[in-house]
Amino acid sequence: MAITNFQVGTAVTAAFTASADTAVTVIYITNKTDGDGTIDVYVTPNGATVGPNYLVYSQLTVKARDTYIIDTEKMILETGAKIYIAAPDSAAQFNATISTIGL
Repeated sequence: MAITNFQVGTAVTAAFTASADTAVTVIYITNKTDGDGTIDVYVTPNGATVGPNYLVYSQLTVKARDTYIIDTEKMILETGAKIYIAAPDSAAQFNATISTIGL
């Protein structure tokens, strides 16, 4: 297992890139502020450009000082696939922790 920590910003930025075939077991997204905030999460296959077709969570609200956990379905990523997380319209600050295991 491996853990990746990512500081979420306003720009759509890759939070994780699979260096080999990988299963994502859980993603924790923590709102570190006293106000609610929203995030967007995208997952792209190798070689794809991030865009609306790869949006898996749109304007997801994370309450103040709370953590949203994505763990219901496991994602299998091919080598080069990416997870992007951004808070484009939010004043809140977020941290994402992504747990993965190689296949």
